[in-house]
Amino acid sequence: MPTYDRPYFIKMCCLTLLLLIQPSPAFPEVIDGFRELKFGMTKEEVQSLERCSSPTECLYELAGKNRYIHLSYYPEQNSQARPTLARISIDMGHFSNEWYANLQNILQKQYQLTHDLRESDIDAFEKERVSELTSGYENGQVLLQVVRRTFGNLILKVIYQSPALAAATLQQLENSSHS
Repeated sequence: MPTYDRPYFIKMCCLTLLLLIQPSPAFPEVIDGFRELKFGMTKEEVQSLERCSSPTECLYELAGKNRYIHLSYYPEQNSQARPTLARISIDMGHFSNEWYANLQNILQKQYQLTHDLRESDIDAFEKERVSELTSGYENGQVLLQVVRRTFGNLILKVIYQSPALAAATLQQLENSSHS
């Protein structure tokens, strides 16, 4: 009969049990769209929605105001596949520190922050080397953006995007951090 070190064996069993019952780290969830706007919808399906006046624009009441939602479809025109909804961009109005902090708070209650702003991002934005500041939630499926318009005013956007576009966004964010 094989022999074993019983105290060691018991410790290892207990350690294994502890590891098994530990809560697993939160993994980003897959976002399927925003409200009744779902990724993969055709332009016709979107336009049939009550709040959408066209395949590319909808109007929703959010945070006490009517907000324009701009929609993008992929693949683009040069592809054989039929374009489907892949990006939902919500214009949240003019930037203020308070409104930005409020939106951050709202998003952090619903989604896991996976890509925060770096000092180098903020510095580049302040020096007008880039026109957007982007933080990402759920591996880039939800974005909070500060956008500098042509005449210098700042606006805020919340963007929902398909997992494929999120992966491309993350790649862009990574590439910009190495610049």
